[in-house]
Amino acid sequence: TLFESMEAVKTAKKECMWVPFCTEGEWGLAHFLMKNVGQTKMDDFLKLNIICDQIHTGVWDSGVSFENAHSFLKHVDKLWTGPAWTCEFIDVCGDIIGKDGRLKHEEVELWQCNPIECVQELMGNPAFWDVMSYIPEQAYADANGETCIYDEM
Repeated sequence: TLFESMEAVKTAKKECMWVPFCTEGEWGLAHFLMKNVGQTKMDDFLKLNIICDQIHTGVWDSGVSFENAHSFLKHVDKLWTGPAWTCEFIDVCGDIIGKDGRLKHEEVELWQCNPIECVQELMGNPAFWDVMSYIPEQAYADANGETCIYDEM
């Protein structure tokens, strides 16, 4: 699968499992920053003395390999993103009549992924292998099996 080939490349290059970050701690910090901090506040945070005190060798005391939001986001951009997104502009006709007496139109963005690539990625991801089901299952709302649940897979 794609994930196995990516893992093989990492192993061949002797890269750590946290690439593009240096350590598990840095990976955790990156996760926290992306989830909880905006770009401006990210710069403020990374300028704190406890984070950015450099020793004379140029190595960060804290073990953080990025010094501002820009260099941090360059690390994030190296992460695997999955199937490519494409954007298409479409003209949508509304049901409201404009001042000119014609129906209003608006150009909107339609963002999409190739659904086959999405399914291939999901099915090839080892994180989901133990929870995937390829056969129909019967599910019941009660212990006696009298009330059948109809649902998506």
